[in-house]
Amino acid sequence: MAGAARGQLRALTTSSRPFYTEFAWAFDLLIDRPVHKECAAIATWLVARGVVPGSTLLDAGCGTGRYALELSRRGYRVRGIDASADLIDEARRMAGSRSPQVSFEVGDILQLSRSSDDAVLCRGVLNDVLEDDARQSAFATFARVLREGGVLILDVREWEATAARKDREPLFRKRVETDRGRLTFTSLTDLDPPTRRLLIKETHTLEGGGLERSWDYEFVMRCWTPIELHSLLRLNGFDSIAYFGAYDPAVAQGATDRLVAVARHSGGRH
Repeated sequence: MAGAARGQLRALTTSSRPFYTEFAWAFDLLIDRPVHKECAAIATWLVARGVVPGSTLLDAGCGTGRYALELSRRGYRVRGIDASADLIDEARRMAGSRSPQVSFEVGDILQLSRSSDDAVLCRGVLNDVLEDDARQSAFATFARVLREGGVLILDVREWEATAARKDREPLFRKRVETDRGRLTFTSLTDLDPPTRRLLIKETHTLEGGGLERSWDYEFVMRCWTPIELHSLLRLNGFDSIAYFGAYDPAVAQGATDRLVAVARHSGGRH
């Protein structure tokens, strides 16, 4: 366990993704997002479709709750769910007792009960849904929880652009200083073109207190094609669909490796 200069501890590949468990506290430090700007775009899209402040919004896969909190500040009544209890704990800690219009709970987006929300936001979660039947179930769930005329906003990784970027830049590394020590996050991606899957190896390394500790994790994500996404939206009763390349109305579809969709639930199935 001892090294020449410092002790070292390396965990074996864990059974749960450290990003969502041991390092939930560092999620926002490692994944820096322009939350205020993107929520402004989300709110603009909602208002344009009749979902105004005071409406209910389900943040499906809310993570640490930063989007839910920002949208609640903009007047929406937000319920955030996530499968990670550690991320939900972080969301509740961030919310404190000063955000009465937002709540957080542990939940599975594939097993939500029927409700009549005015809007659903689902950011980045659908890439983790690998099988065709589960993907269909996710969109059936969105249709089940939205009222007629409700709005769905989501994003996925678009396969062609993502594959091109990861082929050029398979390695991502970020280092941040935290009150627990220096944290280095490394992600290495291999491509599996026949299945449109990303084979990802992640490592979190925390240096502090004379120790260097590492957590390794390997997992798979599956990208999307525009045709697949459009087909599932239409099949589950969504229309008036608009596509963008980011949470920014000025960024057109195809300009990035992300595909953002904004759709209205018509109340039927096509």
